[in-house]
Amino acid sequence: MRVKPLAALMSIVCANAFGAVADDIKVLMEENKFVEAYRLGKQNPDQLGDPQFDFYYGIAALDAGAPGEGVLALERYNLTYPDNRNARFNLARGYYIIGELQRARDEFEGLLSEATGEERAAIDRFLDAIRARQAIYQPTANLWLEAGGGYDSNINVGVNNNSQVGIPGLGSFVPLSNSVAVKESDWFISYAGGVQGSLPIEPGVALYGAASFDARNYAQSINDQFDLFNYGASGGVTYLTGKELFRAGVIVQQQRVYEQNNVLSYALLGEWSHQYDQFNRSNLAAFYGRQDYSNMDIYALKDKSGARQSNGSEVQTSDYWGLSAGWMHVFGVTWQPVLNLTAGYTRTDNVRDRPDYTRNTYTARAQLSLTPAPRWGVSIGMGYLQADYKGNYGLFAVSEPRRDHNYGIDAVVSYRLDNSWFLRGEALWATQDSNVGLFDYSRTAVAAKVRYEFN
Repeated sequence: MRVKPLAALMSIVCANAFGAVADDIKVLMEENKFVEAYRLGKQNPDQLGDPQFDFYYGIAALDAGAPGEGVLALERYNLTYPDNRNARFNLARGYYIIGELQRARDEFEGLLSEATGEERAAIDRFLDAIRARQAIYQPTANLWLEAGGGYDSNINVGVNNNSQVGIPGLGSFVPLSNSVAVKESDWFISYAGGVQGSLPIEPGVALYGAASFDARNYAQSINDQFDLFNYGASGGVTYLTGKELFRAGVIVQQQRVYEQNNVLSYALLGEWSHQYDQFNRSNLAAFYGRQDYSNMDIYALKDKSGARQSNGSEVQTSDYWGLSAGWMHVFGVTWQPVLNLTAGYTRTDNVRDRPDYTRNTYTARAQLSLTPAPRWGVSIGMGYLQADYKGNYGLFAVSEPRRDHNYGIDAVVSYRLDNSWFLRGEALWATQDSNVGLFDYSRTAVAAKVRYEFN
C-alpha cells in the first residue's frame, strides 16, 4: 500500500526539479544572460524532453550561439504544443540562423496572417533578410526611389568668413566674404534612386549588378553653382563556399557640378568575407582605379559677378589603389547592437606631373547600429581621415606638403512604415584641420528623407 504514495511523491519531486531548472533558465534569460542559461541547461541533459525545459533551453541555445541544439529542443516542444506562437517564432528564427531558409520562410509566413504589432514587424524583418540571403540561389531584383530635404551649414566646404588663411611659405590672407572659397549655408532638396539585382549561374556562383543616381539642389538660386548630381553603375561576380564569400567586380561613378562633369571614377574591386559564426564576420578588400577630372567653368564670386573661368582641375587626374579591412560583431542582448569597425589605406598617384596631388590616405571608422523597438533603427558613427600629400603645395619651393586631418560624427534614425515605405532622419558633423588654411573647414548638416522600395 505504500508503493503508490511513494511513486506519486517521486513523480512530484521530479516534476518540481524539472520546473526548477526551467525556471532558473528563464530567470537568467530575463537578465540577458543567455550563455549562462544555455550552460545551465547543458548541465541537466536528463531534462531534455520535458516541454517546459525544452522551450527555455531552446531559446537560450539560439542566443548563446548553439542554434543546432536550440532547433532540436524547440522542434520537440512544438510536437507537444504546436499552437504556441512564441515557440514557432523562435523555431523559425533558429532555422534562419542555421541556414534552413525555406523552412524558416514557411514558418514565418505561417505566422504572418495573424501577426500584429511588434511580432509582425519582427517577422517582416526576417522575411526581408531571408529574401536577401536567398538571392544567392534565386534571381532577384529591387528598385527604390528616395526624396528628402534638409539644411547644410557649409555647402561648398569653404573656410569660415573673415578667417585668416595661412599657406606655408606664402604668408596668410583673409578671403573676400563673397569668394566661393568662403563658407556658404543653405537649405536643399535631394532625390535618389536605384536598381540592383543578382543572377545565380550555378550553386554558390552569381552575377550581380546595380545602377543608381543621387542629386542635391539648393534653395537659393544663386547657389545653383554648387548643385550636385551623381550617377553610376557596378557589377561583377560572387562566389560563396561554406563560410567564405568572394566578390570581384567593377564600379563606375560620374559626378557633375553645376551641370558640368567634374570627376569620373572607375575601379576594379576584390573582396573576401569570412563568417565565423552568427555573431562575427570579417572582410578584406582591395581596389585599383582612376579619377579623371574635367576642367569646369566656374565663378570666382558667389554672386556670379564677372566672367566664368576654367578651374583647371584636370591636373588632379590620378590613379589610385588601396586596401581595407573590417570586422562586424552582433551582440546577443536587448536592442540587438551591431558594431562595425573598418580601416583603410589608399595611395593616389597623380598622372599629370603634379606631385602635390599625390598622397597617402588613412581612414578609420566605427559604427554602432541598434534596434530599440520594432520598425525602428538607430546608428551612430565616428570617422577619421588623414591625408599626407607628397609635393610642396602648389609646387612652390618655399611651401611644404599639405597635410589634412578630418574628423566626423554621424547619426541616423529610421522608421519602417511597412514593407515598402521607410522614413529616415540624418545628422552629420565634420571638421577638417589642414596646414594649408584653404582646406580648413567645419560643417553640420541635417536631413529628412522618405524612401519607397518596389518589392
